[in-house]
Amino acid sequence: NDMTASGAQEPELLHVGEVSAAFFPLLGARPALGRVFLEGEDKPGAPPAVVVSDEFWRTRLGANPTAVGKVIRLDAVAHTVIGVLPRGFAFFPQHVALYRPIGLYGAEPAWLNRGNHSNARVLARLAPGATLSQARTEISGIMRLLELQYPDSNSGQTAAAVPLSEKLFRDVQPALWTLLTAVGLVLLIACVNVAHLQLARAASRQKELAIRAALGAGRGRIMRQLVTESLMISSLGGVLGLIVASWAIGPLLRLAPTAIPRLAETRIDPRVLLFTLAISVATGVLFGLAPAVSASRTDPQAALSEGGRGSTLGRSRQRFRTVLFVSEVALAFVLVVGSGLLIRSLQRVQAISPGFNSDHVLALDVTLPEAKYAKDLERQLFFRRAVEGIRPLPGVRSASAVYCPPLSGPCWGSVYMLSDRPAPPQSELPSAAWNVAEPGYFATLQIPLVKGRFFTEADGADSAKVVIVNESFARKWWPNGDPLGKQIKQGFPKDRTPFREIVGVVADVRQESLDIASRPEVFIPWAQGPMSSMTLVARVSGSPLSLEKAAIAAVRAVDPEQSVSRVLPMTEYLTESVASRRFTALLLGLFGVLALVLASVGIYGVVSFGVAERRREIGIRKALGARPADVLALVIKGAMRLAAAGMVAGGLAALGLSRFLASLLFGIGPSDPATFGGVALLLSAVVLAACVIPARSALRVDPNSVLRD
Repeated sequence: NDMTASGAQEPELLHVGEVSAAFFPLLGARPALGRVFLEGEDKPGAPPAVVVSDEFWRTRLGANPTAVGKVIRLDAVAHTVIGVLPRGFAFFPQHVALYRPIGLYGAEPAWLNRGNHSNARVLARLAPGATLSQARTEISGIMRLLELQYPDSNSGQTAAAVPLSEKLFRDVQPALWTLLTAVGLVLLIACVNVAHLQLARAASRQKELAIRAALGAGRGRIMRQLVTESLMISSLGGVLGLIVASWAIGPLLRLAPTAIPRLAETRIDPRVLLFTLAISVATGVLFGLAPAVSASRTDPQAALSEGGRGSTLGRSRQRFRTVLFVSEVALAFVLVVGSGLLIRSLQRVQAISPGFNSDHVLALDVTLPEAKYAKDLERQLFFRRAVEGIRPLPGVRSASAVYCPPLSGPCWGSVYMLSDRPAPPQSELPSAAWNVAEPGYFATLQIPLVKGRFFTEADGADSAKVVIVNESFARKWWPNGDPLGKQIKQGFPKDRTPFREIVGVVADVRQESLDIASRPEVFIPWAQGPMSSMTLVARVSGSPLSLEKAAIAAVRAVDPEQSVSRVLPMTEYLTESVASRRFTALLLGLFGVLALVLASVGIYGVVSFGVAERRREIGIRKALGARPADVLALVIKGAMRLAAAGMVAGGLAALGLSRFLASLLFGIGPSDPATFGGVALLLSAVVLAACVIPARSALRVDPNSVLRD
C-alpha cells in the first residue's frame, strides 16, 4: 500500500508493507533495533505501530539509535516506531520503507467484505519432511471448505502454492539465464584465444623446450612449466576483470530497470571473489593443458638439428588449431545471433504505437490519505481543485486526471455483466480493466474517439450512470454491432452496483506495457467513481519538466501536507515500459561486441601464425611465379573456409539455443532469417578484416631471403 508520511520533513509517499505478526519470525528476520510486531498489535483497535527499513532509518530518522519510540504520521495517523530492520532485508519486489500490522484493517468495511482481498498473499514454511505436493493437496481442501462456507465470495476461487523464489524471480529468470549463458560463451571465446596464444608461444619456443628436454627435463616438467604460465595469464586476467567489474557495477546498475528484484544489492563479495578465483584457475589449467601436452611432444633431435624444420607444426597440432579456430567463430556466431534477436525484438516493441501522444505531457501521481479524505465528495473536490490549479499555469495547454495512466501496469480488474446478455455462472463472469477519468483526459492525451462522445462536466455524481469503453471491449461483444446505448454492470449479480450506459468508444491504449496487447477496458467519469489515488496529466507547449515545481505547488496549494510522487514526463513511461528489454538487449549486445572483438583478435593471431609458419612455402610460390592475388587467395581462402565451417556449426547451435530466447522475443521468431543472415555477413566481414594485416605480411615475404635461408 502507499501512504503519505508527514511531519518535520516534506510530505512523502512511501511504500508500506502490510504484514501479519508472524511475517518476520517466519522469514527469520531479526530487527537491528527494537522488536517486531506482537500478536496483540495485529488486531483492530491496537495502537498503530510500524517497523521501519534500514534505509528509512538512515534517511528520515538520521540513523538515530534512539529512533525506537518516535512517532511517524502516516496518512495523518500517528504510528509509533517499534523496530528497525537490518540492512539488506528485502522481500517485496518494490522498495518498502516501513511495515505495519495488516490486522489494523480488520474493522474497516472494505476488509469485512471477503471478496475484496484479491491482492492478499499467504506465506507458509513447510514442516520438516513435508513436500510441496502435500501442501498443495491440503490447501485445495481448505479452499473447498471456504467455498462451502462463503459461496458468494469464494465460489470458483482456487489457490496456487509455489516456492517463494519462483514467485519473486519467475519473470526475470529467462533474462538472467540468457545473460549467464552469454557470459559463459564470452569466457569460452577468451579461453580459446588463450589456447591459441599458448600454442603459438610453444611453437616459437620449440628449440628452448628441446634444449630443456635434452638437458633432462621430462614431459611432466615441461607441461607443468607451460600450465603454470597459463595459470599466471588467467590469474592476471581474473584480477583485471575484478577491477573492471568493480568500476562497471555502478554505471550498469544505474541503467538497470527496477523490475529485477534485489538487483540494487549487487556487489563484489567474498563469494564473487572465490568464484572468480575458481574460474581463473579452471580456465588456466583446462585451456593451457592441451597446448602444453602438444608442446611436450617436441623431438629434441629434430628441433636442434641445423636447418631442421622444427618450427613447423605437426598434423595433430594443425588439427587442434583448426578446431580452435572453428570453435571461436561458432561461439561468436551463437552469441551475436542472440544479441541480434533481442535487439530486433526491442526495435519491434518500440515501433508499436501506444495509442496516445506522450510528447509534452507531465504526469504527477497523487495518493490521498484515506483517513483524511474518507468521503467521495472530499476526494473529488481535492482533485478538481488540483487540476483547476494546474490549468492556468504558463505553458499549460490542457490538464486532467486519470486513475490508471497508460503504460503504468495492470489497472483495477473487475468482473462485469451486460444487460443484453444472459448472466453466466459467477465463476465464468468476464473481467475487464476498470479505470476512472476526468472529462478532459482523452483530449489531454490525444486518445482518439471512435464512436459516441467523451465525458463532460454534466456526467456528475447525481446524473445518469455512464461509461466509455475501448475498442477491444466493443469488438469482443459487438464485433458487427453498435455498443452505444448498451448497459454494463460492474461486479457480481447480487451486488447493488447500478447498470451504466455506454456513451462512447475510444481507441485502444497500451495499459500494461508496449509488448502486451490492450485488454478490454471500461472508463467511469471521476465524479461517479472518485478514487483516493489519481495521476494528474498536463500537456504543455515546452518541456514537461519545466512545469514540475509549479504543478507540485498547485497541488500543495490545495493541501500543504499532501505528497506528490513519481513526477515524470509521459515519454518516461514509454522508456520504463521497455526498460527490462532494453537492459537485457544492452548487456547481450555488449557481450556480442566483446565476442566479435575477441574473435577478430583470435582470428588475426591464428592467421598471422599460419602465415609465419608457411613463410617458406609462400616464398617458394612467389619464386615460381605466384602473383600477389594468388598469395592473398592462399591466406584469405583458408581463413574463410574455416570461418564458413564455424558459422555453419554456430548456426546449428544457435537454432537450438535460440528457442530458449522465445519468451524474451517479440514480433520475430527464434530462427529469424534476417538476423541469421545479417550475423553471417557481419562475421564474414570481421574475418576478412582480421586477415588484412597477415595478408599484407604474406605479400612482403622476400623469395630471395627464403631461398637463401
